[in-house]
Amino acid sequence: MDIEKLMSESAAKKPASRRASNVTANVDFSKLIRMGFNEHPYGMSPKALEIMKEETEKSNFYGDFGKGALKKAIADFYGLDFANVAASAGSSPLIETIGCAFLNPGDEVLMCPTFAAFIDMAQIRQAVPVVVPLNEDKTYDLEGLYKAITKKTKIIVVCNPNNPTGTYVGREKVIEFIKKVPDDVIVLMDEAYLEFATAEDCQSMYPLIKELPDKPIIVLKTFSKYYGMAGVRVGYALAAPELIAAIEKCPSAMISKAGQAGAIAALADQQYYQEVKKKLVEGMTYLETEMEKLGCKVYHSQTNFILFDPHIDAQLVRAKLMEAGIMISAPGICRVSVSTMENNRLFIETLKNIMGK
Repeated sequence: MDIEKLMSESAAKKPASRRASNVTANVDFSKLIRMGFNEHPYGMSPKALEIMKEETEKSNFYGDFGKGALKKAIADFYGLDFANVAASAGSSPLIETIGCAFLNPGDEVLMCPTFAAFIDMAQIRQAVPVVVPLNEDKTYDLEGLYKAITKKTKIIVVCNPNNPTGTYVGREKVIEFIKKVPDDVIVLMDEAYLEFATAEDCQSMYPLIKELPDKPIIVLKTFSKYYGMAGVRVGYALAAPELIAAIEKCPSAMISKAGQAGAIAALADQQYYQEVKKKLVEGMTYLETEMEKLGCKVYHSQTNFILFDPHIDAQLVRAKLMEAGIMISAPGICRVSVSTMENNRLFIETLKNIMGK
């Protein structure tokens, strides 16, 4: 078999995905304390879970192909119109769909180091990812991105708060940046983790969809993180109707019947999520404080994970933690997801032993 002849030109030229390379087939994740995928340790709303169980019993029928009830619930939640919403089975498929809708070969996609799906989005369309280094404090370098704009720039990705750093750029700076960007360049805001933020100026850019109608702004959000539905796969985009119509020209992954119902119920149960957020903030404070006591360089986070430098080899730390039954990630340095307090304490004790403290 000549696989090169069978593959499309774009797939043949594309480097291997950095996301796929992080999946280890021979690891039984079910036997590990999972503190590496930024999952919600307390899970989804019980109300969402209950309605999903009910809808699963009807899974011999398709869900709403147009996702009408879900899109209306999302639009109502943000005070937007139905035409401002596109939904898919997670935000990752939407990222690919956005690439399909807007990128041509040779277009440039600007970003700072962030979620690897945006590199894939560019490369599969034969566009060029242009990565601008982060600031020294690991924050997004908006000024650097602005200076990197060329006539070929089509999309600028701003992940805020950023993954994998957990750092953020304040509202006024983001708005100032968006206003400066040329009107023929899409600003793609990835806000997958924004609901975890506690800083007052770490805010969503969705109001700009109405306030700056001439600016092509797309805001990406997901039910995977804050809403504890990572395995359900529901994500959505907020944008001007013209942008949404373009996105929906490229069919994206269908959301299951149960997933649509669960997401609607989750949005309606904000009380549950506010209560568990308090536990996550407590866990975040504990982990940051204890890691600093161990001498780690901690990058204070507005997400549900923490980037930290133990000043020893990150892959060694990750491997030793895996041996102890705890999974973290190591994107250059170490990243740990906030878990239950029991798991957080076990992680700190294990890290202390690894570091010889």
